[in-house]
This record gives sequence, structure tokens and C-alpha cells, in this order.
Amino acid sequence: MSEIKPVVNTPAPRNCEFWTIEEVASWIGSLGFHEYRDRYVQECFISNAVTGRKLIWIDANTLPQMGITNWNHIQLIAREVRRLLETEELYWNRSITQPHRCKKGLYLEQKSFTGRKADKLTFMS
Repeated sequence: MSEIKPVVNTPAPRNCEFWTIEEVASWIGSLGFHEYRDRYVQECFISNAVTGRKLIWIDANTLPQMGITNWNHIQLIAREVRRLLETEELYWNRSITQPHRCKKGLYLEQKSFTGRKADKLTFMS
């Protein structure tokens, strides 16, 4: 089985946290999952109703729960979600004295909720 490689230099809209289910599925397709044999990955995102706000929570731990069990697909999707959201990878061996997440990650976690308060949140680096 060949490894799927991400599309290089694909610009992503800055407001990806507001994507619809269809826009998330389209983005997943742009990563190389648009072929018939790999369409299952897109269908997993659609059947789990993953919107831009839910995409914030997608990582290597959540993908198997959605039905995506191919390790190469899990690595690719998790890496590309981090790249899209401009967040850092969490390391299992980080010191407990370090903050749990980077500031952008903490912002995105709060932004993943719905409501007026979440909609008003902004991030300044």
C-alpha cells in the first residue's frame, strides 16, 4: 500500500473554524483522499458531522474513534490538521512544568464551542 502524501503549498482560508461539513470533507479530499478507494475517509468525516469547529478536536486519538484506522492516514490527517490550524504537535514526554497547550491551541479549544462568547473570541499572537 502506498503512502498518501499531502498536497504541498495549498493555501487554506484563515477562517477554517467556520467551515461546513462539506468544506471539511472537500479539504480532506484535497489531501489525497478523493479517489474511490480512499473516499471512506471523507465519508467518516461526513458521517461524524465534522465541521470547522469540530476539526479543532481532531488528532491521532480521535480518528480511530471515527473509523479511520489506517496508521498512514491517521498520521497524515493529524499532521495536516495541525498545519491548517497552525498549532504545534503535543509530545508525550513533555515536562509537567510546561503549559498543556500553546496559546493558539488554547484559543482554538475555546473557539470550538458555539455561542456568542465563542464567536467574539479573537486571537492575537
